[in-house]
Amino acid sequence: MMECDKKLQIRPRACTVSAGSHRTFFHVDLDAFFASVEQIKNPKLKNKPVIVGGRNSRRGVVAAASYEAKRFGVTTGMPWQQARQKCPNAIFLAADFEAYAEYSEKVQNILNDMAPVVAQASVDESYLDLTGCERIYGTFRRAAEKIHGAVFADTGLSVSIGIAGSQSVSKMASKLAKPCGMMEVPKGAEAKFLSPFPVETMPGIGPQIGERLKSMGILTLGQLAAIPSSLLRTSFGIYGPFLKSKAMGKDTWELEVTEVIKSVGKQETFEEDVSDWETIRRKLFCLIEKVGQKLRGENLYARRICVFVRYADFTTSGVSKTIPEPSHFDRVLSGQAETLMKPLVVRRKPVRLIGFTAQNLIQKTPQLDLFRTAKSERWERFYSSLDRLKQKLPTGSFRVRI
Repeated sequence: MMECDKKLQIRPRACTVSAGSHRTFFHVDLDAFFASVEQIKNPKLKNKPVIVGGRNSRRGVVAAASYEAKRFGVTTGMPWQQARQKCPNAIFLAADFEAYAEYSEKVQNILNDMAPVVAQASVDESYLDLTGCERIYGTFRRAAEKIHGAVFADTGLSVSIGIAGSQSVSKMASKLAKPCGMMEVPKGAEAKFLSPFPVETMPGIGPQIGERLKSMGILTLGQLAAIPSSLLRTSFGIYGPFLKSKAMGKDTWELEVTEVIKSVGKQETFEEDVSDWETIRRKLFCLIEKVGQKLRGENLYARRICVFVRYADFTTSGVSKTIPEPSHFDRVLSGQAETLMKPLVVRRKPVRLIGFTAQNLIQKTPQLDLFRTAKSERWERFYSSLDRLKQKLPTGSFRVRI
């Protein structure tokens, strides 16, 4: 099972650093986060190979692995069966997203106390703008040491920290510092630091752009930095000069933090490949129940929904639709979702995985209240009572059919 909601987003505000600009960014990355939380929850797991993923050990994939498991070659995204072959003594656990969210929030509170600007990029990584804070901490390495100490003292978790004049370089530095280390790229040394790395290792250069660059004979970031901007603009449009800036370590953006949940979604892999529509429909409704409960808890309404399937041959197909009226009722979401899902699965290839996502979310507004009917008020009370009941009873102890 996988959470798809994202509470914080970083908006790019500038593509390059202006001349004379001296910014300092930290990339703080929690080490083997999910597995580390599990080891803290259960001290008996300390120093043991722990692998975290979906509930299904036979068909799932690795969401996180402790460093004890990584030493055997286990990596994120690896099928569980392959991970078990590489590390037979590993302890396989289902993901506990509530615990991970709790620890992530604890870390964010610490970072917010220690830096003037913090932007959470994901549940286990954040960017910090510490420009000017050397007057407080003495040196940036000293600031990193204090962050290390504070996070470990309050949570028991370790972090790796990259320090640089751009966010991309700081992220690459933190990766090299793992586990539980820090790496500082001196001002002016960014291009030299990046030069030997393959182009696809740079954050923001995806597989497609990486392949296009390689087809042009551009294999390393040093080679990319040496290409004239005019040639890159011809090949990649306005994104071309930005690629060059990234390769030179000069890309940056202001960390503008916006608290907004952009989407909420769930997906699940079947124990066996499935072709039966009724089985798929029941699983889809289970996913929608969980998404609907999350939406109602955050007082959010979906304006658009998306369903997707992954077939037995690992190809994926999906479709989305704007629904007539924003809603967070399971019965409304499921009615729309079933209409979208059925053509994807009926008389097609067997299905391995399905997913549902609520998108274009909005908060409760006066306009929604204005058009609310007595019937919708009753549904609100019904789902409110249902959600409270679900919180008191074990997961899966009952199912509602509307």
